[in-house]
Amino acid sequence: GVFLKDMDAESAKIKNIIDMAFSFSAMTRVFRKDSAIEIEKELENILSLITSVKSEQDFKELHHTFCLWFKKNIKTAERNKDGMTIKPSGPASYGQGAKVLDVALHVYVHYCHLPEWETAERVTKWLNSAIDTKMLKYLKNMPDTEAHPIHATAIEDIDEKTYIILQKLLRRDIIRNPKFSVQSLPVQWDDIMWRFLNKK
Repeated sequence: GVFLKDMDAESAKIKNIIDMAFSFSAMTRVFRKDSAIEIEKELENILSLITSVKSEQDFKELHHTFCLWFKKNIKTAERNKDGMTIKPSGPASYGQGAKVLDVALHVYVHYCHLPEWETAERVTKWLNSAIDTKMLKYLKNMPDTEAHPIHATAIEDIDEKTYIILQKLLRRDIIRNPKFSVQSLPVQWDDIMWRFLNKK
């Protein structure tokens, strides 16, 4: 028989991980159908660059680049109810792009230890939590928000500034919350709090 080249298998593995992450993020239906292919292509591009990330600053720049690309290029799906358009299609938000990328990185780097063990060990500590609506509500109720009020009520409302504040808040929650050890990472906060807030 004919065997696939290793590169074909690696490429298929990455595409499958992206598909799983995209489905797991529960964001597929949020965007226009034609956007999914574009998102998957850009995620493949970002994941291929992870090996070159040598510092937290490198990671932040790569992450930010994807979120800006997402805002510029991706459109949300039109929302309809009873045959009526209740929300027209429009540009995706920074927070929506961040959630898609954060879930993909969570699966690719944290769960699968890809692209290889050494890079995954280096990068995992810089990964952000993939904030969903329940996490957003939880973080908004933290006392620190008095100094930095958060007006977003859904992921689509999260801009760059709000995203940065939310990531800082969850890092403070790790330090204060007895559920976590002080060495816990944002991806571990994500794993535990997603199950806790969804009563899993």
